[in-house]
Amino acid sequence: MQISWNGFGSFTIAAKSTSGDVTLVTNPFSRTDGPKFPRSLAATIVVQSQAGTDADNLAAITPEYAEDKRSPFVVSHAGEFEVRGLAVTGVNTPKKDGTAHSIYRFDAEGLSIGFLGTLDRSLTDQEVEQLGNIDVLIVPSGGKDVLTASAAAEVIAQIEPRLIIPSYVSAAGVESPYAESSALCRELSCPVEATTKFKLTRAALGEPEDDMKMVTFTRA
Repeated sequence: MQISWNGFGSFTIAAKSTSGDVTLVTNPFSRTDGPKFPRSLAATIVVQSQAGTDADNLAAITPEYAEDKRSPFVVSHAGEFEVRGLAVTGVNTPKKDGTAHSIYRFDAEGLSIGFLGTLDRSLTDQEVEQLGNIDVLIVPSGGKDVLTASAAAEVIAQIEPRLIIPSYVSAAGVESPYAESSALCRELSCPVEATTKFKLTRAALGEPEDDMKMVTFTRA
């Protein structure tokens, strides 16, 4: 499995499933106060945590397979979905002001990835239970309209993943209204790997008793 960052809360996750290669893109954005979204990305699944400019740039996503002549399969709400062997579970998690919002779990290659969208509050026990056991957690931590680094650390403690990927953060050379990922690093005091693309394997997670790790991204 390979993960890369497109800016803000958008990641490209390329995995192998029982049906072959499948690519998922999270929160394709159109907002203009930071990095620009790639002109075109090919994907089979697009996941949106909420409506609005943080996740509405579906026009930039093209079908991954020629036989999928229509747009990629879009998941924008709670429920259970499976597309080309990649399982997606959405959990309803309204924001503090009541705005509709969902978080997600992706299962592929024997790994579970949690994507917390633009979450701005702690999770309830029921929401944590619905999300289930998570190996890798993509968590917003840049403050402003998402979790601050300290609040993100609290959510991480609720979920207890083995690998952390901060989203909605600033990166070197990329204009952004959010705080740098180093703020979350200080909160967690865990080993950090910086990369443009991360190859995720079960071995990369280490043993269950190993310390939690963090991966930070820069744009390729």
